[in-house]
Amino acid sequence: QVPVTMRLRLSPLLFVSHSLSNHQRLLLQTTTTVRMSSSSPHRFVDIGANLLDERFTEGSYRGKPRHEPDFDDVLQRAADMGMKHMVLTAGTLKESREAIAKVRELRQTNQTTCQLYCTVGVHPTRSNEFEEAEISADANLEELLALAKDGMSDGVVASVGEMGLDYDRLEFCPKEVQRKHFVRQLKLAEETGLPLFLHNRNVGAELYDLLVENKSQWKKGVVHSFDDTSELAQKFIELGLYIGLNGCSLRTAESLEVVKTLPLDKILLETDCPYCDVRRTHAGYEHVKTTFDSKQEKKYEKGMQVKGRNEPCNIIQVAEVVAGAKGLSLEEVVEACYRNSLNLYG
Repeated sequence: QVPVTMRLRLSPLLFVSHSLSNHQRLLLQTTTTVRMSSSSPHRFVDIGANLLDERFTEGSYRGKPRHEPDFDDVLQRAADMGMKHMVLTAGTLKESREAIAKVRELRQTNQTTCQLYCTVGVHPTRSNEFEEAEISADANLEELLALAKDGMSDGVVASVGEMGLDYDRLEFCPKEVQRKHFVRQLKLAEETGLPLFLHNRNVGAELYDLLVENKSQWKKGVVHSFDDTSELAQKFIELGLYIGLNGCSLRTAESLEVVKTLPLDKILLETDCPYCDVRRTHAGYEHVKTTFDSKQEKKYEKGMQVKGRNEPCNIIQVAEVVAGAKGLSLEEVVEACYRNSLNLYG
């Protein structure tokens, strides 16, 4: 296997956790590039990865081809970082079909140690498809349900979603359409028992209220990419939900204060790649110890990350920021979140 090349900002904690000798420490302090293979001591579950995006499947950016598809390299880098399970996110009926097919294909061809799964559901900003599709809204929902049940037969489908509410982008779908079809999609959870993969963006307590009103239809789930208040997080947790964190959850000092209040046994880690990377401008970046070499897509180089395109192996950075914000060791955060993920999806 080709080892991952990455850069580390070194810390005493890293020295202790890897039991380095004084000589090794001196070497690391005088060179910034470290090569690391699949012997990573960590275990991760990325609960939300948009790996159907054209940047991964085609090497295209804004419709323009820039490089050969590097999907396999992306998977290998994730596995080398300790990724054990990864959930591909779908956001439409079409994507749900594609996700199931892709995961089944990869389970036959994937040479890494990472097991793949996917979601089935319609994203809130794309809920107009229920209103505009050639088939009726009911037929659309029934097809989603059939896909979910089919995917459960061989363990490919892990959750229903991405579903919820998003009032930041109402130009794509009005509130009333989002609300109506979120509630209708709860039938997927009711009929299958699968966890909810929830989207909550700038909606106050409206998603929470709908979940309370329809609690009989679902059992468990996660509010992914959480970037709201600690009070709302606590309400979701009291409902029995987990809180998913990625780079978008860690942008500001206020965000880090929210992370401090979250019980460790209710946190799940994710990348939401190719979006939601941990950026240098983010308040949480001071806690990042692991960075990867990258190049712009126009100067793509095989084996390196593409600058500005988040990918699953960067989940280590999310864990590092969470650990730093909560004043915990990286190992404690990684293992706790791994167990939490298995508890939700197991």
